Amino acid sequence: MVAIDLSKMDASLLSFVRIMVDMLSLQKLYVVHIMPDFTIPGNVDSEFHKLFAPEYPIDEKVRDKIALDVENAIGSKPGLDIIINVVEGSPYEKLIHWTKVKEIDLLFVGHKEVSKGSGITAKRVARKSKCNVVFVPESFNENWSKVVVPTDFSENSGRALKQAIRLRNFLPDLEIEALYVVDLPPDSYYIQSTESAGFKNLLVEAAQETFNDFLKKQGIAPKEVKPVFLENDYVNIAAHIEYYITDNKPDLVIMGAKGHTILENFFYGSITEKFVDRCSSAPVMIIR
Repeated sequence: MVAIDLSKMDASLLSFVRIMVDMLSLQKLYVVHIMPDFTIPGNVDSEFHKLFAPEYPIDEKVRDKIALDVENAIGSKPGLDIIINVVEGSPYEKLIHWTKVKEIDLLFVGHKEVSKGSGITAKRVARKSKCNVVFVPESFNENWSKVVVPTDFSENSGRALKQAIRLRNFLPDLEIEALYVVDLPPDSYYIQSTESAGFKNLLVEAAQETFNDFLKKQGIAPKEVKPVFLENDYVNIAAHIEYYITDNKPDLVIMGAKGHTILENFFYGSITEKFVDRCSSAPVMIIR
């Protein structure tokens, strides 16, 4: 399902969907626009209104406009059934409801730096949706060469890593980085700086061994991925991931929806939610 809002974001969103249609062998695509009420939408340009007669019902007018945009962006794909729906109601609530009703496997949502009151924010969707989600920024690279998969050695991060490997079936030269942020005690924990450095090295080495065991358990060959280990100097894993993504500019980030325990999410909040809320520099796919 693709959530369309009749803004400039739609062009980027549909361009990204076009890339993913073939990679994921999509068979049915719902393109949905949710209007608070069936009156003239305020966020579309005047040319839109000139396309149709004044007596044309607004929901049909919007549906036909979306159909034109979808045709221009995606075209006709053999084996792909495209269904366009314009519905009325609370955008965020209706979006979550429709993903359940239609049993959606993957939801595409635009990730704007500033939300204009629809309630469809990255953090809320990441928290409440039960399906996989892709958050698409306003600009992205269409020629993919690198995917980053933040991992915590959980089953969800294993699924995210396997999804990245499946994309390589279409992009043989795709580089996959598995990113792990190593938790470290604060420097005040140590008596001497030499103790700090030595203990940090032990923690990184332990993370490397755990990563190798994680790959073995997931049935992933070490040659399939490149491990990257960062020290959690900021005591903020989501910030570390964001800074790494900003500096290294991957073409896609794939993350598991939740980590090891519900208790961790209760006390610290979901790292995935925090990350998608902060990061709009790269497309982010959330795997459940």
